[in-house]
Amino acid sequence: MTSIYSPGSPIFLPNGARIFNRLLDYLRKQYVHYGFQEVITPTIYKKALWAKSGHLENYADDMFTVTSTSPSRADVTEAGEIDEYGLKPMNCPGHCLIFAAQKRSYRDLPIRYADFSPLHRNEISGALSGLTRVRRFHQDDGHIFCRPSQIEEEISKTLEFIRRVYKDFRLGSYRLKLSTRPENYIGELEDWEYAEGSLQRALDNSGEPWTLNEGDGAFYGPKIDVILKDSDGKEHQTATIQLDFQLPKRFELEYQAPAPELEAKGETTTDPELLAVNGPVRPVMIHRAVLGSAERMFALLVEHYNGKWPFWLNPRQGIVLTVNDSEPVLQFARKTQKVLLGTDFTDAHISPSGLAVDLDDSARSLSLKIREAKTKGYGMIIVVGPKDVAKGTVMVDATGGLQSGDQPPQKNLVMSPEELLQFMKTKTTAMDPTEPAPENPPAYIAAARKHGIPLRQSAPIRRGPMPLQLPILDHLRTKRVILASASPRRRALLNQLGLTDVEVFPSDKPEDVEKNKITPEEYVAETARRKVLHVYEQALKQQEEDEKNKVPEKSADPALVISADTIIATRSGRILEKPRDEQDHIRMLKHLRDTRVHRVLTAVCVLAPKDNAAHPGYELETHVEDTEVYFAQVRDGLPDDVIEAYVKTREGVDKAGGYAIQGIGGMVLVDKIEGSVDNVIGLPVRKTLQLAEKVIFRQGMDDDEEEEDAGSDEEED
Repeated sequence: MTSIYSPGSPIFLPNGARIFNRLLDYLRKQYVHYGFQEVITPTIYKKALWAKSGHLENYADDMFTVTSTSPSRADVTEAGEIDEYGLKPMNCPGHCLIFAAQKRSYRDLPIRYADFSPLHRNEISGALSGLTRVRRFHQDDGHIFCRPSQIEEEISKTLEFIRRVYKDFRLGSYRLKLSTRPENYIGELEDWEYAEGSLQRALDNSGEPWTLNEGDGAFYGPKIDVILKDSDGKEHQTATIQLDFQLPKRFELEYQAPAPELEAKGETTTDPELLAVNGPVRPVMIHRAVLGSAERMFALLVEHYNGKWPFWLNPRQGIVLTVNDSEPVLQFARKTQKVLLGTDFTDAHISPSGLAVDLDDSARSLSLKIREAKTKGYGMIIVVGPKDVAKGTVMVDATGGLQSGDQPPQKNLVMSPEELLQFMKTKTTAMDPTEPAPENPPAYIAAARKHGIPLRQSAPIRRGPMPLQLPILDHLRTKRVILASASPRRRALLNQLGLTDVEVFPSDKPEDVEKNKITPEEYVAETARRKVLHVYEQALKQQEEDEKNKVPEKSADPALVISADTIIATRSGRILEKPRDEQDHIRMLKHLRDTRVHRVLTAVCVLAPKDNAAHPGYELETHVEDTEVYFAQVRDGLPDDVIEAYVKTREGVDKAGGYAIQGIGGMVLVDKIEGSVDNVIGLPVRKTLQLAEKVIFRQGMDDDEEEEDAGSDEEED
């Protein structure tokens, strides 16, 4: 609610306060992972601070002035004037004071402070709008003091932080906007150009689309804004990342580092003479907010969920209803509520559960109470009747607390109050996972569990619609098909098409193509061709041996041989080498993780014997597809020790699939895939079958002849 006595300052009622506090508690848990330390700073500061920071000059109209009504109690300046204060519109000057309070070393950086203190901005009364435009608000404010060489890494981590939070809240897509130097900027032009370049490189490396908003940056630095749409399609700026070279100068912030001149440029050296010199260096300040205004995010979430809150955020997680008003039923219902709230203890030192559970023991009919509870959006409706009292159990309808990954039925569950407490706690800690865990988790999950390291699942396998009705499939289902690959994922893809009798011939032919003389596309195509030819020769030799040894059921001629090869190409166009030993394998996996974006090139090659006996030989076709793969980072649950644990659990390096991303079933977590190759490096199934049709049904025809033939068919039809 709001009040005329404090316009633009929302008042949160009990249910709103529950959601608000859970938002902040959620962020506090994330801060542990992202290295932030929470601080609490004053609400008012003397105007001298705002003059030092530049806010008084550039932001005075948006600030509230605070003065004392009692001259005898007012602070007086050296000039004898009454000292004025200002309500803080932002936390950054206070965090600068904390940084400057003691000497800092380059080893201490980055230092990350977080602050939930209320902020006040004197918005024009006509601009105030509900929770989206207010005068008093809370920002999940954070400031990172880092070395110049750490800028891009810290911005990338913040972008990852934002991605993770918005995914947990299921807010859908958002857009990123880079705002550059405004007309009323402060500082040196050189600093602005360096700052804008750093933000642009971080955006490019993130893999997310972004747009340029020239001249709309903050007066102290450029910024990246997250723009989110509400349910009506109206856009709101929520998260923000701002790079600031100016406040560290104004507050004379510094840290000690060797080779200070190079350190200030973000450069490193191994020269012992330069490293022997230590000196002060100015840190860089990064302002960041993930939710932005908690009040504005609250409003967007209210509309987004439309009353159907995820269980962990729901302010009405459960309600206990009584069937009648008999004393045993009332007592057991009240006891059940206390158990769920965590207050059912005789000891004075209680341990509340943190759950929000209400009780309706009114004398109204049960059907009326159930209908009202569903209307109000309770996650779980808990019914207590005489039979429940006798059994010491309750009847639970948990359909209002369903989350993605839950399996119905969630209705008419019978359990004791203590069992229900654990059931509800499990749902609050699950944070509404976007994907259910597989029955058989991949090896990196097992390795993580072994070392006690929490990991989330990798991205779901992306599959397009399978071409189940192509003529080539009817032909191949009754023929001998050989797959020149040991990958179970590739075979599984063909099995899904009905090619259940596919034979697997692993090729051991060395990949001795000279990488430096051809492009990655040419290299992967050539290795796939060599594999398919090698396997075809093996199959023919096996047939000769069978005939020579008079094997009663010798194998039939192969109708089709399929091979696939995959490489990872770096952004510079270099082919990433496969690991030679365990340590090399670990280094390679860390490289994939730390560089995040790579091109995965998959080549498919198909071979079929010529159907004309007068022209022995084979038809051969190759196709290469390019997929952009965005790997997870340390903050996504891929720290060094998990990589090392995974490699050590494998039976040899080669078994890990070389690049350890076989069908996303290896080690590397894949966040996002942009491309049509099924399972990242499975098979481009449609293209494979198109090539199979060509080598079997249209042998000897080139592409031009195929087009002409198709055109004549259309004319005849």
